[in-house]
Amino acid sequence: MTTTITNNQSASVPSRFKLFSKIGYMEYSLLFIIISFVLRLFCIGSNKLLVEEAYYWNYANHLDFSYLDHPPMVAVLIKLSTSLLGNHEYSVRITSMMCWIVTSLFSFKLANLIRHGTGLYAVMFLSVLPFFFLQSLAITPDMPLMACWSASLYYLYRALTRNEANAWYSVGIWIGLGLLSKYTLVLLGPATLIYMCIVPKARLWFKRKEPYLCALIAVLLFTPVIYWNATHEWASFLFQGARRFSSDYSFSLPIFIGLFLFFFMPLGVWSLWELCKKNSDLNQEIDLDSKRFFQVFTLFPLLFFGWFSIKHSIRFDWIGPIALAIIPWQIAVYKKSLLSNRPIIRNGWIITALCLFLSYGLLISILLTGTPAWLNKRFFGRLIAWDALTQSFNAVAGQIEHEENKKPIFVPLDLYNIASELTFYQQQLLDNQLISTAYPVIGRHIFGSDSLMYRYWSVNEDLSGKLLILISRDLNDFKRVDSQRVIEKSPMKSIWSLNSGKNLNVEPYYYKVVEMTR
Repeated sequence: MTTTITNNQSASVPSRFKLFSKIGYMEYSLLFIIISFVLRLFCIGSNKLLVEEAYYWNYANHLDFSYLDHPPMVAVLIKLSTSLLGNHEYSVRITSMMCWIVTSLFSFKLANLIRHGTGLYAVMFLSVLPFFFLQSLAITPDMPLMACWSASLYYLYRALTRNEANAWYSVGIWIGLGLLSKYTLVLLGPATLIYMCIVPKARLWFKRKEPYLCALIAVLLFTPVIYWNATHEWASFLFQGARRFSSDYSFSLPIFIGLFLFFFMPLGVWSLWELCKKNSDLNQEIDLDSKRFFQVFTLFPLLFFGWFSIKHSIRFDWIGPIALAIIPWQIAVYKKSLLSNRPIIRNGWIITALCLFLSYGLLISILLTGTPAWLNKRFFGRLIAWDALTQSFNAVAGQIEHEENKKPIFVPLDLYNIASELTFYQQQLLDNQLISTAYPVIGRHIFGSDSLMYRYWSVNEDLSGKLLILISRDLNDFKRVDSQRVIEKSPMKSIWSLNSGKNLNVEPYYYKVVEMTR
């Protein structure tokens, strides 16, 4: 059974609202999709890489079955795009847009499956809502996760509500690929079991082979990650599992609520309220099994992260994909609102979209121009001109090599940020012939501190007698260096970083040269 929303629903809108007829709303949706797509295509090649993106680029330069903090999908995507297009910001990020397109495709198909002709609205929501717009400006594991989440929901809907047995095999493939992207996709497993338990006709699948073969397919696709963990003392599973749940107490429920309101927007929160209401006006338009599907696959992950946030810190990107399951319901609420005689309700999403696009345009302008300076420094201090800073440090290394007749090694003393950016931008500058030599970069693990994957990438390197350029934004980091293992070769110096517009000093990066004794 599918929805019974009629195709001429918006035709009953009073004639004085002719501008916002069905045709008008479809045109607005298409316009928003085009504006959003053009904005993001422009932006992904115009800003320097985030430290996370540079770190994942380093993943791609050290291809493996998995990594300490994430599965390998993001590394594979970056490797494919940079192998074809070279090492620059656009080539690193272009796969993010590809993942967004896949997400849009399956959201389009799911919306059309529930009610023919509503797919364009689904793509409009994915173009407008903050999480999907902002997240697609950067390449992170969340982008392939989002694509796989969307595809899994589409095939799960076909399997669970349409009783299509063969759809289970596609579910297994997409869940397996999703687990190769980010472990968060595992939440779809319990949600599926809950749905099969509470919906009578779905219980028959407990007696059929297809769900079990689905699980087997997913596990087989996930075996590279299992193998890597088995050969690395289960490091990734412990890092993302036990470490998350055993972390220090942090009450982040207000942050979770804030992110929920930000990602869903007020009209999305209203849609969720309508979904949870027992006597919703849409109960006559969407069958109960479909409504249960939206409820389970939205509320279970949402409640899980809400519960988690009571004692642990919550991340910006964790709850975004949850909105994918409610989009078909939002479309039904949206179409119903078109019949309202109250302009603020009828045109709510258009007003929301316009406000968001103005905000996105302002954000992009601030990032590109660096003005106003105080706002850029206050909120976007981490987004600096890494190419300029890298070129300055490379010049320092070149001078030291000339004076000491030894090739120095960069050793950033933070977790992974500086190391990731230095490595990427040295390679980019080298490719563009702006520098003649790229100097090695290793992590702070050589002094007993954590450096994530860098401790795996340079584990066997002998540093005795080598010159090291220690770098950090924090002077306290230098105090943690074992003075018995190094001989200081220079006093502390600094280089100022510039904002993305290169017209404002942001903060100094300190460095000094030492020689490793053992």
